[in-house]
Amino acid sequence: MNKKLLTSFVLLLLLVFRVSAQDRMISGKVTSSEDGSVLPGVSIGIKGTNKGTVSNADGTFKISISGTPTLVFSLVGYKKAEILSGARSEINVSLNVESANLEEVVVIGYGVQKKSKLTSSISVVSGKDIASLTTASFDQQLAGRASGVQVTVGSGIIGQAPRIRIRGTNSITSGGSPLIVIDGVPALDGNQAGANVPSNPLADINPNDIESLDILKDGAATAIYGSRATNGVILITTKKGKKGQPMKVNLDFQYGVTNPINRLSLLNATQFVEIANEKIRNAGGVDAAFLDDKGTNTDWQNVILRQGIAQNYNMSFSGGVEKTNYYFSLGYNNQEGAVATNGQKRYSFVSNLDHNFNKYISVGTKLQITRTENTGLNSGTNALSGNLTGAARLFPNVPIYDATNATGYNISPDGAVLGQGANKRGIDNNYTNIQFVLDNNKFSNQIGRALSTTYLQITPFEGLTLKSMIGLDYTDLRAFSSLDPRHGDGRGSNGVVNQTSRNVTRWNWQNTLNYLKDFGKHSFNLTAGTEYQKQTVSSFTAGSSNFSDRFFEQQNIISGSFSVPSVDGSGFSTGFDSYFGRIQYDYDNKYFLTVSGRNDGLSALPAASRRGNFFGGSLAYKVSNEDFYKNSNLAKTINDIKIRGSYAQVGNVDIGSFPYLGLFGAAQYATQNGVGFTQAGNSGLKWEASTQSNYGIDLGFFDSRVTLSAEYYNNDVSDLILAAPTAPSLGVPNNSISKNVGSLYNRGFEINLGIEAIKKGSFSWDVNMNFSTNTNKVTALNKGTDGKDQPILPSVYHIIRVGESVASLYGYESAGVNSANGFPMFVKGDGRIVQRNVANGAYSFYDPANPAVTTNTTGASLSSNDVADGGDRKVLGNTNPTYFGGLTNSFKYKGFDLEIFTRFSGGNYIMNVTRQETLLNQDFNNNGTEILNRWTKEGQVTDVPKVYLNGGTQINQTGNATSRFVESGDFIRIQNIVVGYNIPKDILRKANIGVTNVRLYGQLQNAFTFTKYKGLDPELNANGNVNQTFGLDFNTNPQFRVVTFGVNVGF
Repeated sequence: MNKKLLTSFVLLLLLVFRVSAQDRMISGKVTSSEDGSVLPGVSIGIKGTNKGTVSNADGTFKISISGTPTLVFSLVGYKKAEILSGARSEINVSLNVESANLEEVVVIGYGVQKKSKLTSSISVVSGKDIASLTTASFDQQLAGRASGVQVTVGSGIIGQAPRIRIRGTNSITSGGSPLIVIDGVPALDGNQAGANVPSNPLADINPNDIESLDILKDGAATAIYGSRATNGVILITTKKGKKGQPMKVNLDFQYGVTNPINRLSLLNATQFVEIANEKIRNAGGVDAAFLDDKGTNTDWQNVILRQGIAQNYNMSFSGGVEKTNYYFSLGYNNQEGAVATNGQKRYSFVSNLDHNFNKYISVGTKLQITRTENTGLNSGTNALSGNLTGAARLFPNVPIYDATNATGYNISPDGAVLGQGANKRGIDNNYTNIQFVLDNNKFSNQIGRALSTTYLQITPFEGLTLKSMIGLDYTDLRAFSSLDPRHGDGRGSNGVVNQTSRNVTRWNWQNTLNYLKDFGKHSFNLTAGTEYQKQTVSSFTAGSSNFSDRFFEQQNIISGSFSVPSVDGSGFSTGFDSYFGRIQYDYDNKYFLTVSGRNDGLSALPAASRRGNFFGGSLAYKVSNEDFYKNSNLAKTINDIKIRGSYAQVGNVDIGSFPYLGLFGAAQYATQNGVGFTQAGNSGLKWEASTQSNYGIDLGFFDSRVTLSAEYYNNDVSDLILAAPTAPSLGVPNNSISKNVGSLYNRGFEINLGIEAIKKGSFSWDVNMNFSTNTNKVTALNKGTDGKDQPILPSVYHIIRVGESVASLYGYESAGVNSANGFPMFVKGDGRIVQRNVANGAYSFYDPANPAVTTNTTGASLSSNDVADGGDRKVLGNTNPTYFGGLTNSFKYKGFDLEIFTRFSGGNYIMNVTRQETLLNQDFNNNGTEILNRWTKEGQVTDVPKVYLNGGTQINQTGNATSRFVESGDFIRIQNIVVGYNIPKDILRKANIGVTNVRLYGQLQNAFTFTKYKGLDPELNANGNVNQTFGLDFNTNPQFRVVTFGVNVGF
C-alpha cells in the first residue's frame, strides 16, 4: 500500500512539473510607429536565451515560450523594444525609428562622414525639400537653400539650365559651374542643344528619386576632385531600399497651372496712335497711325503668354530583405509653359539594386533611363521673330488675323512683315506677325539619356573595403526645326529645315580602398583610389532650304524636296586619369584632421603641363567635448562648440577641349575649298589654379535647439586663361593666343541658423535661415606694352578690369532731361554736363542759366574712352549679387503642416536693355507706357526725353550702357508656400485597405516678389550661363507662377 502511495505521489509531482513547465505560443504583429507599415525580418528573441524567431513578410510572428519571459524586438534602423510577456497570448509591437540626428552622415568625395566630425564646409539639402515642388529641373530649386550657393533661372523658358555659382564667379573665360556627381559618377551638365530649344541634362533627373544633395564648398572638401574642384562640387545621392524594410509603394500625383508673374505695360491702340504720330510730327512728318473702324485693340502679349499646365506623376517601390535592397521608380512630368509653344515632357525609370553575397562580397547596380521632349520657339532677344520683342513692338491697332490674306493672318501682301491695317506706314524694323510664327514654325528636341553604375565591393576583414565601380552617362539628342516659307524667318530662304543629331558618351571607372580603424581614443580613416574617364562627343546638323512645297517641312528632311542643302558636324574625345587619397583622423572625438591629395593627368592640356598635384587640409577642435567645458556653466547654454579651418589648392579645367593646340579647319580662299589656321597653340598652357582658405565655427545652444554656423572664406584664383593680343602682322587667328595671365579673388561670410522655436504638444515651429556675402575682384589681366593691365570689353555693356568685379556694367552717366527742350543729358568724365540733340545727335554743353542754348559744342561729344584716360565712360555697377540667402518657416499642428520659404538677393545691378531699346524705342513700333511721361513742352520736368522718329541712338544711347537704364537688382521673393494635411494613421488602420499614409497638399511657387526693379523680374538674364556678360535684361521672357495640388499615398 505504501509502495502504491509513493508511486502515485511521484507521478503527481511529475505531472505538476510538466504542466508548470509546458511551453505556450505567443503570436502578434510588428509595425513601424512612423507610418504604421508592417515590419518583416524583425528579430524576436527571448531575453537571456538564444531562442528566437523572425517576423514574416506581413509582420506577423509566432514564438514558443516557457513561463513569462521578456521578449526582445530588434531591427536595423529601429530602436530595440523589450516587452514582458506576462500571461498574454498576443503581443502587437510598434517599433520607433532610430534617431540619427547625432550621427547624421554627410556624403563627401568618394565616401561618407559623420556630420559631427566634419572639418570642412559642406551644405546639405534634403531630397524631401524639393521632391514635391513642380519644376522642370531640380537644380532650379536650390536657390536660397544653401549658403554660398547662387542659382539664377534666367527666364521663364522651360528646359534652360540655370546659372549656378558656388562662392562667386571663379573664372573669366572658362567654366564657372560646379562639378555635378550623381551616385559617385561625374555627370553631364550645361546646354546640350540650341538656343531656341535649350536642353538641361540635369532636367533628366527626377527630383523624387533624390535622397540628398551635398554641396562641397571649400577647398578642403573639394580637393579630392583636384583639377575640377575650383567651382565647388554638388554630390547627388539617389534613393535606395533599406535592409529589412518591407516593400513600400509610394504614389505621388500633382496637377496645377502656370501663369506669367508679370507682363509688360504696353500702350493700347489709342495711346499708340498718339505717341507714334508725335514721333513723326517731331521729325517733320505727317500723321501715319490711325485707329480702324472696328476699334481694334490687340494685346500681343496674349499671343505669346498663356496659362499652362503642370502635371507630375510618380510611383516607387522600395524595400529590402536579408541580403538584397531594391528601389524602383517610374515618373512622368509634363510642363506646358506659360510662354506659348514652350513645354517639356519627361519619362523616367530608375532601378537601384544592392546585394550582399556574404559578409565579404557585395555588388550593386543602378540604371536610370530618361526620355525628355522639349518644344521651343524663337525667343531671340533682338530677333525679328523673337516672341517678346515682337509682342512689345507690334502695332496694337491692327488685328491678328486677316481673312483676305491667303494665309489667314494679318501680314503684308508680300509676306514680309506684319500688315499695317489702317496705318499709312508699314512697321519699322521688319517685325513679323508673331501669331503666324508661333503657329507655323516648329522647334523641338528629344533626348534619350542612360545613366548606369555597377560596382563590386570586397571586405576582406573588418574595417577594410575595396570597391570598383564603372559608370556610363550616355546622351542621344535629336533636334528638329522648321521655318515656314510664307512669312517670318523662313521667308527669305523659301523655307528652312534643320535636323541635328548629337551623341555624348562618358565612361568613368573608379577603384577605391577605404580603411577605417579605431585604436582606443584614436580614429583613423584612409581613402585611396584611381579614376579614369573618357568622353566622346559627335554631332552633325543637316540643313535644307528652298523647298518645292511646305508640305515637306513637317517632320524630317525629305530627299528631293529642296534645292539648297547644307551640312556641318564635329567630333572629339577628352579624358583624364587620376590618383587620389585622403586621411581622416580624430582623437577622442575632440581633435580632427583631414588631409587629401590628387594627381590628375588631362588630355585638355599639353604634355609638359598635363599632370598636376592638388592638395587640401583641414582641422577642427570640438571644445564642447573637453571635460573642463562640460563642467562649466557655459555648457548649460552653449552645449556644442566646434572651431574649424581649412586650406587647399585646386584647379579648373573647364577650359575647352584642346585650347593648347594649334588647330586647322576648313576654310575657303576665293572659290576654292581648303584648310586654314583656326587657333594658335600654346605648349605652356595649364589649368586655372585656386588657393582657398576657410575658417568657421559651429555652435549649439540650449541642447541644440538653436544651431549657428558662421564662416569666412577666401578664394584666390590665378593663372586665368585669357586671349592675349598678338600683332595683326603675325597672322594669328583672332589676333590672340591663350595664356595663363589673369587672376581674381572671391571673399565672403556665410551664416546658417536653425531654431526649434516652439515644440509644445501637437504644435511645432522651426526656423532655418542662411545668409551669404561675396566680394569679387579682378586682380590681374593681360599686360600691355606699357606694363599696365589691359581691360577686356566683352560686350558694349560690360567691362572686365583690375579692381572691379567680373562683368561690371560700363557706360555713360545720365544727367536727366533738359526741361527747356526735352534733350537727354549726360555727365562727362570731368563732371561737366552735356545735352544731345534728339534730331541730329549733336552734343552741346548744358548751361543752367541758358538751358535752351545748344551752340557750345566744342569738346562736348561723349568719348568712349575711360574717365581715367580722359574719356567719359565709367563703371556703372556690379552685376553679381554681393549678398543673398534664404529663410524657411515650418509649422506643424497635428496632421497639418505649413512651410513658407523666402529668399533674397541684392547688391547687384541690371542693365535694362528691354526698357532702353524696346519699351522706349523711337521707331514706328509700339512702346511701353513709360513713354507717356515723355517731355512735350518747355519747363516740363520729367525723366523721359522728347520723342523723335528713329532717334533711339540720340535719345536712349542704344548700343551703350547708361546709368538711366542701370537698375538695382535687390529683391525679396516668397518662393514657395506649401500647405499639407496628413490623414490620421488610426483612420487608415481602421479602414484596413493597405494604405499606410495619405498626404494632401497644395503649393504656390514664385508667390510674391518685392523689388524696385522696373523690369519683369530682377533675376532675368538674357545671356544664360556666362561669366563675362551677366546681368542683362534684354527682351527676356518672364518667370512664371505655379499653383499645384497633389496627393501622396503610401502602401
